[in-house]
Amino acid sequence: MTNLKKLKNINTYDDLELFCESHNLNMYSDISYRGGGIGVTGSSLANYLHISESLLPRNFGAGCNYLGGGVRGSIFPSNCSTDINETKFMWLMEFGNACVRVYEDIENDAQMNDTEDENGDTNWDALATVASRNAGIKSAY
Repeated sequence: MTNLKKLKNINTYDDLELFCESHNLNMYSDISYRGGGIGVTGSSLANYLHISESLLPRNFGAGCNYLGGGVRGSIFPSNCSTDINETKFMWLMEFGNACVRVYEDIENDAQMNDTEDENGDTNWDALATVASRNAGIKSAY
């Protein structure tokens, strides 16, 4: 298991991809203007950490719900069972936080959070997404 410092250095898709390849973790990515997620499969992560797959969700990383009307909710890390030893649990939480940073970096690179488009017009979807995130809204239901 890598140390937490290496996880804190994961900020971009390329960083995450390199980390996953070097640790034999099966990565997934599904990010769009309607939310999505990024991270690794629970089975590959359980194998890497030598824990039961039943302690993890099917996919582990970060997610973002679609609130409707072009508005995305906050980006949030995955959760898992607390029946994992403290060291591995802390590692999982830091990995989830790394995936949150990567998700947001991908959104920013795709200009999904720009409040003005290339013509200088207001991007109302981005403004509403920023407001929903500042309010801490994760889900519409």
